[in-house]
Amino acid sequence: MIQKFILVFVLIISINIEAQTKYELNHKFTYLLTYQSDSTITYNKQSEEMYLLTNENVSIFQSKNGYLKDSLLLAIENDPTDELSMADISRFPKTQFHSKILKKNSKDSIIVYDKIITDNFKYLEDKGNIKWKITSDTQTINGLKCQKATTSYGGRDYEAWFSNEIPISDGPYKFSGLPGLIIKISDSKNHYVFELIAKSKIDLTYSKLEPKKNLFFTTKAVFFDKREDFKNNVIERIAQSGFIIDDKYKAKVRQKFRKRNNPIELE
Repeated sequence: MIQKFILVFVLIISINIEAQTKYELNHKFTYLLTYQSDSTITYNKQSEEMYLLTNENVSIFQSKNGYLKDSLLLAIENDPTDELSMADISRFPKTQFHSKILKKNSKDSIIVYDKIITDNFKYLEDKGNIKWKITSDTQTINGLKCQKATTSYGGRDYEAWFSNEIPISDGPYKFSGLPGLIIKISDSKNHYVFELIAKSKIDLTYSKLEPKKNLFFTTKAVFFDKREDFKNNVIERIAQSGFIIDDKYKAKVRQKFRKRNNPIELE
């Protein structure tokens, strides 16, 4: 009983520390993600820009629009008298990718923040889940000499091209651990393709990593189960969150979520 109490206490302390941490970041890498959300429609590809924000010790990966929205919300939080208000939230940048991924060089696991409607979730994942095989193949991508590596992760086989001209052992999404920055990575079906399109030095204090409300510390398996449950019971789960969908739109909403049948992690 005492051991369980100590474990819970340690987890609460670590969560509070994470919530208060500010990260001083000095590099921004912008990736273009081209993806296919419906596996049955090959011609319907979508795209969204993603940010990898780093310093020598940590990195944060999230969508560009997610970052911009967080910045606007932080501005409102810091100055409620600002002309921008929560009433303008409908005009905030939109994203299909709500996850934020924190990687620390000193840790063997990554921290993932994600959400389902109004509920926020946090889980840990072992970096060792991604195992690389480095090949001798090389090519130049966007002016950078790159080397090929392969891996299997989340039910997909990936081909990655990294460059030791940028000696940062990191990359988009959960990918890291190669002797250079990942410049491009794609799965074997080209359903998800990340490609570096810009890089710049920055002087950024990142302070809005962890959501302040409705945050549940869970496991990856539980989060994925809840996400699948939401997709299968979308109308009911939305209603439980306090939102009402008019009957004439319910079939359209169900169809919309049925078409989102091709997540980046299949397993």
